[in-house]
Amino acid sequence: MKDARDWVAHLEAHLPLALSGEDPEGVHQVRVAGRRLRAYLDLLGFRVLKDDLCFLVRQAGRVRDLEVALGGPLPEGFREHLRAELSEARRSLVALLRSPWMGVLLRALRHLPPLSKGQARKRLKRLQGRLEARFLELRAEPSLERLHAFRRALRRVRYAKEFLGLSAKRERALQEVLGEVNDLRVLKGLLQAYLVIREDPEAQRYLGEVERVLEAASKRALQGLGLAPFREGPQSS
Repeated sequence: MKDARDWVAHLEAHLPLALSGEDPEGVHQVRVAGRRLRAYLDLLGFRVLKDDLCFLVRQAGRVRDLEVALGGPLPEGFREHLRAELSEARRSLVALLRSPWMGVLLRALRHLPPLSKGQARKRLKRLQGRLEARFLELRAEPSLERLHAFRRALRRVRYAKEFLGLSAKRERALQEVLGEVNDLRVLKGLLQAYLVIREDPEAQRYLGEVERVLEAASKRALQGLGLAPFREGPQSS
C-alpha cells in the first residue's frame, strides 16, 4: 500500500518544467499528480485540500487541453486563436505555481497521514459504487456527457486501487479507450467557443469533420463497454 509522498514529490519535481514551458510534459504531470493526490484524499475521507487540488488540476488542464488541440492540423484562424488562449492560460498557471498559495498547498500535502487499509478499502467500495451508478446512467441513455462522467469516475477508481496496491489493468485499459473521445470532445468545445466570437467558414467545416470523427470514436468506446451507440449522435443528452 502506498502513501502520498511519492506523488507529492512527483508534483514538486515537475513544477520547474511546468513553469518553464519548455516541454508540455511538465504541465501534464502536474495535472496527473493533482488527480492522484485527489484520489488519495478520497481514500482518506478528507474534504480538506480537495478544492485546492481541483483548482490546480483545472488550471493545468486548461493549458494541457490547448497544447493537445494545437498538436494536430487546424484551420489557421482557429490555430491563431488557440495560441492566444494558450499564452493567456500559461500566464495564469505560472502565476498560480509561483504564488504563496502553491507553497502552502505543498506544505499541507507533505503532511498528509498514511492510509488506514481497512477504511481505505471501504472508501474504495464507495468509489466503485459511484462508478457503477455512472455506468448504469450511461447504459440507460448514452450521451457524451454521461460517457465523460463515467470516464471521470473510472479514473478515480483506478487511482484509488493503485494507491492500495490493487490491480487496475481493466480500468487503465478502459481509460485508454476513452481518451480519444475526450480529446475530441474538448476540441469540439474549443471550436464551438471560437465560432461564437468569430465567423470562420473553414473552422465551421472543420467542426463538422470533428463531430463525425467524435461520433465514430464514441461508438467504438461504447462498443468496448458493451453498450449501444448514441441514439441521436454524440450531441444527445
